[in-house]
Amino acid sequence: MTDARDEDGAPPPARASARDRAWMLVRALLGIAGIGVVVWLVREQGVDELARVITPALAWLPLAAALDVGRVAMDALSSRLTLGKRGADVPFWPLFTSHLVAYAVMGVSPAGRATSEAVKATLLSRWVGGATAAAMGTANQANVLLSSGAFTILSALAAYAVTGPSLLTALLVVHVVTMTASGVALRAAARWERVGAWLGARFPRLAPHASTFVGASRETELVAFGPVVAMMAGRGLQAAHFYVLAHAVGLDPSALGALALHGTYLVIAALGVLVPGQIGASEGGFALAANALGAAEAQAISIALLSHAVQLALVAVGFGLLALWPRRRPA
Repeated sequence: MTDARDEDGAPPPARASARDRAWMLVRALLGIAGIGVVVWLVREQGVDELARVITPALAWLPLAAALDVGRVAMDALSSRLTLGKRGADVPFWPLFTSHLVAYAVMGVSPAGRATSEAVKATLLSRWVGGATAAAMGTANQANVLLSSGAFTILSALAAYAVTGPSLLTALLVVHVVTMTASGVALRAAARWERVGAWLGARFPRLAPHASTFVGASRETELVAFGPVVAMMAGRGLQAAHFYVLAHAVGLDPSALGALALHGTYLVIAALGVLVPGQIGASEGGFALAANALGAAEAQAISIALLSHAVQLALVAVGFGLLALWPRRRPA
């Protein structure tokens, strides 16, 4: 009987448990390493020096947080557009709060985008059904890649204007190509009937929903203009978030400078995707890019620390909303 379950595609419980434990260990080690990097950078710069930069900047955190919440709202709009006619079936507040919860999950999980989309799909499935919610989650991941690739074109041009033919500019060009190609490939796979058939064969429990998943994925275009533009608007708010933080630590960035700063964040997020919340990766990456961005190391590190302060506050809000999420289906 055990062999039959294995042939159906269900992994042996012991193996799954061992894999889960290994993944949890990797998360813990990466998180500890990231905290270690932060501690080392703070010691290198000096607590007094960082406090001198950060203390007057704290007054700007509410505005930076509001811009981040605006980005979450644009992601929610993108999801509504991705759902098409079904989007009207989801009330605004559950739609928006599910995205705040997803933000919280993404902030503490390595490779958190996939996990956050799974959580979001689970929360919204009571209104649109599991297969449709899963299709939305897959489309959202693709749209994130596509919008990130498109917006990075602006950041790459800004980085070239600010830093010239630098490593940052080259990495942003690679980011454009990688994100765009990955987004198109993911959308194409979700719309391909053979992928749905493979999922049904590989995971028998998903078989009844595979065709619904593919059908829901085909309800929007291969590259859905509306959802991608909504997410690009969110990226614009994220760039404004970094502009505010740069101004808060004493810099006077131009629009090009803000886009280059945002491009630095995008590169760090891509390279440090397995680090929970990019703790340590952001601080180290901004410190390395300080000269190219025309900032002192203390200022660059402070931008990352302040951004993490905003992130942690919204993570707390997101998990608070998750704790209050209704457990019963609406009548």
